[in-house]
Amino acid sequence: MAKLTFLGAAGCVTGSKYLVEAAGKRLLVDCGIFQGSQELQDRNYQPLPVDPKTIDYLVLTHAHLDHTGWLPVLVKSGYRGPIFANPATIELTTILLKDSAHLQQEDTLHARIHKDSRHANPEPLYTAEDVDPTLKQIKSMPRGGSLDISSEFRVASYDAGHILGSSSLELTLTEGNRKTVALFSGDIGRYNQPILKDPTTPPSKADVLVCESTYGNREHPDGDPAELLAQIVNRVAKRGGSIVIPSFAIGRTQTFMYYLRQLEDQQRIPRLPVYVDSPMALSATDLYLKHREDHDLEYAREEGSGGKGDPLNVHEFHLTRSVEESKAINNVKTPCIIISASGMVSGGRVLHHLVRRLPDARNAVILAGFQAEGTRGRALQEGAKSLSLYGQVVPVCAEIAEMGQFSAHAGKSELLRWLTALPAPPKQTYLTHGEPVAAQALQAAISQKFQWRAAVARYLDTVPVSE
Repeated sequence: MAKLTFLGAAGCVTGSKYLVEAAGKRLLVDCGIFQGSQELQDRNYQPLPVDPKTIDYLVLTHAHLDHTGWLPVLVKSGYRGPIFANPATIELTTILLKDSAHLQQEDTLHARIHKDSRHANPEPLYTAEDVDPTLKQIKSMPRGGSLDISSEFRVASYDAGHILGSSSLELTLTEGNRKTVALFSGDIGRYNQPILKDPTTPPSKADVLVCESTYGNREHPDGDPAELLAQIVNRVAKRGGSIVIPSFAIGRTQTFMYYLRQLEDQQRIPRLPVYVDSPMALSATDLYLKHREDHDLEYAREEGSGGKGDPLNVHEFHLTRSVEESKAINNVKTPCIIISASGMVSGGRVLHHLVRRLPDARNAVILAGFQAEGTRGRALQEGAKSLSLYGQVVPVCAEIAEMGQFSAHAGKSELLRWLTALPAPPKQTYLTHGEPVAAQALQAAISQKFQWRAAVARYLDTVPVSE
């Protein structure tokens, strides 16, 4: 009998890994790192409960690190099978894994020099040398339509609207004459948002549905994101401050650049220097321009001959590649906007910008996406008066502005909208990628609205795909 094991993203938002077994073969959906609390991060250094050598296939829903960031560890541990992904996801995963390895090595070196790690001899999870063998195992799959991975597994892909290349996956399992269907939502995006097409609900009659629940207990705030962003930029510039935006290099960075360019062209904000402190973000932006198959109609019109050509190109754009160039932004005394990873303030270059900018009340930090439990971003969201950064206590005097309108995850009503479009109720629904309170709230909403069988997935549980 086909079965499914939750190796990640169960009881938490990150670490997406789902093991599907059918007819003696094993397939892994996603292979992400855990982010957030120290307990979750420690899981990244623990061996997978299943021997990677015994996994035959792997398929990715999208490129974010909580879905791809553990791939080099899996390959180092013996996985030798193909890693299937669509072309945009392949290109994004390539730059993400290389950047992740680089940042881990940078952070490890800093921890060794400043002795601010709880480990006597801190080591990166993986290095740049571990990434190349991983990339050689990646194989292309169609952006839409289906692919026969083997006689046991057939996968069909549908646009999830979360980031470039993001997909919901319908997995058909064949055991003898019996076929069962496992549907994986992946991360579901927002409806009526700029750049990307709306999420598509697969026309699937699933035996088992694995659905994300990141915002299963709440809605995104109302309000025009462009107007709210204009208000923040104008008031911070008026008081002579700067804005730091902790942002994922893929997805959120491009959305901010799109709105900033619009506001500049409409003369609703001053043309401030915008520092995108991430070479990866520039590479990702180039891919957003390249992969037009994901663009919605409005964005496509703006790209056309009658439009601006590049709707993401703000007027005073500065890219910083080296660590030295990044640190040089600290010398900028006039108002500016700094967009830098990571989005949850869990690491990366944004940390040294916050060391410099948080103590000044003229400045602002915009939190624009989900902040997982245990991250510095969550601490800022909950009103922390100080943060521990690079072994020092940094006072939080800057304005902390939450802009949930910029989230790339569907809110509760949008998740229910996606579920409503399914042509038939799944025989069983499991909720993942949510903190317990969010997953439980969505479970209650599904039971009330649809009367479906729904359960919150539990870490390391194995369940049947069909009864």
